[in-house]
Amino acid sequence: MNIVESLRAIVGETAVLDAADTATRSAGVWRPDNLQAAALVRPATTEEVAQVLRWCHANKVGVVTHGGLTGLVHGGDATPDQVIVSLERMRAIEEINPTQRTATVQAGVTLQGLQEAVEEHHLMFPLDLGARGTATLGGNAATNAGGNRVIRYGMMRDMVLGLEVVLADGTIVSSLNHLIKNNAGYDLKQMFIGSEGTLGVITRLVLRLREQPVTRNMAFVGLDNFDHVAGF
Repeated sequence: MNIVESLRAIVGETAVLDAADTATRSAGVWRPDNLQAAALVRPATTEEVAQVLRWCHANKVGVVTHGGLTGLVHGGDATPDQVIVSLERMRAIEEINPTQRTATVQAGVTLQGLQEAVEEHHLMFPLDLGARGTATLGGNAATNAGGNRVIRYGMMRDMVLGLEVVLADGTIVSSLNHLIKNNAGYDLKQMFIGSEGTLGVITRLVLRLREQPVTRNMAFVGLDNFDHVAGF
């Protein structure tokens, strides 16, 4: 079984890196070491992700999913016999709906990319963190990111209306809900938000947008105990 050739037959010659080429890539934004894996595959669509996972599942090949590699806990580490599925080619902002205040995006879109795209509509995507230029929205959902506006706007879980996910056997679960009020049965997306890729690979998201603040003010407040923090 040739892993590289089999995956290239699915997604194309240039979309798969072999072990040697994979080893030239950094293991993360904050890491001095490089990646190791049998192959790194870069699908461009949900269907390609499904085909890759279906093949890996059938051939008992382990899979590790990569977003922007901004995490600090080695969650993207793979072993030499595993396949890395990187969503770096899935960077389409499919729709911005100013009326519904939603955005439909592929999982490889960066946080900053969406933030900048919605500005012209006088909207904002409220999640924000220091790695905004590299962190991906799929990774933000998979880790249930909080960021520096969490007290005001909540966790990533509070900003996701719908998801499309591929399970380990290649099954596509599409729940791209665009409504804030949705009481139609089980809210399956909540299983995958914060699951860090253990239950499936997030490929597309419907995200809730907010109006841009009219003004912004910044203050530095020094507080010397928890009671003062709570009172503030």
